[in-house]
Amino acid sequence: MNRRDYLLQELGITQWQLRRPDVLKGAINIAVEEHIRLLVIAECTLSARDFFIQDVLRSAEIKLQDCLFLTFSQAAHLTVQHPVNYWLLSDEQGIIEQTLTFCTLQNSLWQTPDLPRLKLDRRAKQALWKQIQTSL
Repeated sequence: MNRRDYLLQELGITQWQLRRPDVLKGAINIAVEEHIRLLVIAECTLSARDFFIQDVLRSAEIKLQDCLFLTFSQAAHLTVQHPVNYWLLSDEQGIIEQTLTFCTLQNSLWQTPDLPRLKLDRRAKQALWKQIQTSL
């Protein structure tokens, strides 16, 4: 027993040993449930309360509870067992290309600029609507 362990024992502090230390090392898995129809992947966390996002979902006839909002860093940890739609929101082509390798079992793929730019760019919104129409 080393000095630290002895001091902890004397203070009455119980030490625990992790059964699965890999959980704390970043080994995560994001399982996509069967009811999820759309994976929305952006550079920062998006709010489902955003009116623009709600309008897009309504136009695609997708309910909010059938969506999963993620960041690009989380996309690498996806486990998808059924076909879903992907909506990638980013201006950086490198991030998009890297994420496309994780977009398995896709029904359709929508690519747009990040949300603030998309809201201001009429052409980007038109391109999104065309992507939605062709995917439905």
